[in-house]
Amino acid sequence: MAGGQADRHPGPAIDTASQEGIPGHITSLGHEPQHYTIFYVEVDDVQACLDKASSLGGKTLVPPVKIPTGTFAWFSDLDGNTIGLLKRNG
Repeated sequence: MAGGQADRHPGPAIDTASQEGIPGHITSLGHEPQHYTIFYVEVDDVQACLDKASSLGGKTLVPPVKIPTGTFAWFSDLDGNTIGLLKRNG
């Protein structure tokens, strides 16, 4: 659709051919929810963004978790959508 490509990993990865941004992937959990969408936003401070989301009525679903490439978290907005936050190392 946007000129990228999908490669097989645990789920097909979406390569946008950009040096910036957050690559995506397509996967199936094998349990509920069977159909869902999560998009990630790159931020400078994951906890501060969770606090802001909470102050606006959002709910933390996954608190900050350190991973090899940085720190991520999930929150839900007022409509129940899940949004991922990512702060890269470095």
